[in-house]
Amino acid sequence: MGPEINVDSILVLEKQISEGTGDVIKLKRARNSLLNISTRVPPEILGYIFRWNVIPSSPYGGLQKGSYNFLLVCHHWFQVASCTPELWSSWGNKLEQWSLRCKRSGTAPVDLTLNEYRDSNLSFDGTILDVLRGRAVRDSIRSIHLDIWDTDLLRSIIASLTLDGKDIRYSSIESVMLENPDLDISNFLVRYRFPKLWRLHLTTNIKTPTWGHLKLYATALTTLSLAIEGASPILTTPELFSILASFPMLQDLSLRGATIPRDTSDGSTLRVHLHYLKRLDLTGDCRRVFQLLRRLEYPDRLDVSLRLRECEPEGISEFFEPYLQDRIRRDDRFKGRLGTQVKSMFGSISFGVDFVDEFDILADSKLIESGHTSMTFITQFRDTLPQGAKERYFINLIALVPREHLVYLTWISPVDPRGLLFTMPNLERLYLMLSVVSDMFLQPDSLAHTKLFPSLRHLSMMYFDLQNGDWGSLLKSLAHLTSGGQAISLRLFGYPPIPPAVMEEIESLVELRLE
Repeated sequence: MGPEINVDSILVLEKQISEGTGDVIKLKRARNSLLNISTRVPPEILGYIFRWNVIPSSPYGGLQKGSYNFLLVCHHWFQVASCTPELWSSWGNKLEQWSLRCKRSGTAPVDLTLNEYRDSNLSFDGTILDVLRGRAVRDSIRSIHLDIWDTDLLRSIIASLTLDGKDIRYSSIESVMLENPDLDISNFLVRYRFPKLWRLHLTTNIKTPTWGHLKLYATALTTLSLAIEGASPILTTPELFSILASFPMLQDLSLRGATIPRDTSDGSTLRVHLHYLKRLDLTGDCRRVFQLLRRLEYPDRLDVSLRLRECEPEGISEFFEPYLQDRIRRDDRFKGRLGTQVKSMFGSISFGVDFVDEFDILADSKLIESGHTSMTFITQFRDTLPQGAKERYFINLIALVPREHLVYLTWISPVDPRGLLFTMPNLERLYLMLSVVSDMFLQPDSLAHTKLFPSLRHLSMMYFDLQNGDWGSLLKSLAHLTSGGQAISLRLFGYPPIPPAVMEEIESLVELRLE
């Protein structure tokens, strides 16, 4: 039971307020303090509760609308919030919000976030500039996350955080994420040591005379993402390895564009050891990416994402298939429950293998179950693929995966997957998009005495076509799948018009959901 409210005292205060005797504002505050149970909660606890309401939604995101509405509840709450500098550690992600909040955070560490579009009407007044310089002097900035197109504005912000003088300073910054096509922050990076920095994310077209500025004094760094285009001079493999070696605790590495060296096939035996790496994301020329992979030493358990450009059709069999075989051999997680994703659209193909737990596969509310992705491979071919090539590539890739462990398949392609489906005896969930629904689920003569898809429980079809507009093939397939009392849920999205008689028959066979 909570604390009792003194009704008599409240009635006395209400009478004084209605009669206008005394200071009305003070009387109302006294009344509200009696009505408000939270006044009995210590301000430190109340402030801690408020802080949960002002957590940014994403690294570049601001606060949700109405995050500070609790300030309007009562004067006591407003006072507690005003005396809790941590509530103002986020200034928002718009410059006008910076102007309103930059002085409220006191000496508490702040997170600088901006997410402005090219056509925004931006202004950087002297007040914000002075506050930023003061924070740089006091070393009270926790993170810098800036994604803005206005290069002059971004340069002004970075310049205000780069203190004058020749001395190297220590910084307490923990995270730096900067996205701008024309930004050069080399002067800022070389002026500091970052003992607490755990994340560095740079996306830019930087032109720099040296890559040495990326070899930071940041031994605690665990996440590094470099997406740099148009750099001159070109990054060499020894320079990249020197940069990576300076971050011994690296767990998450993403390289794109000019950060994939061109000289990885120079015959050198130089390698870099990434003992704690958990995730690797590489985007670049197909041949260079795999040449770089051969010279990286990392743990057997590793989540890999490869986005390949300018790939020759034979590149899949020459590079990716052997690499996938090696990952399956080394990573013992491939012995558990697996999911496969296949996608073929707009001249590119993608292939993924996921680790799936029981919750993932049974969560019917999910559109595409992704589990925990271990391997993602996306490639865009230089030339048009010959007829049937995509189907052959998909069959070869899935053939490498232990198909007895596959419990779901996501197939986004007009290519008929029936030849693959019959090799997956433990499939529990199947998601088809852009397929032509015919008799793909009907039992072939060669498997006449085998129950196909005995574990299938969920079937989703999205933007599919019917062969000759005939619903009969689908009805036969559903009757076959549900034979013996097998319960299956069917989800249709973007489907052709369903005749009432067909709808009735489908609902008699499966649990139907239309979207």
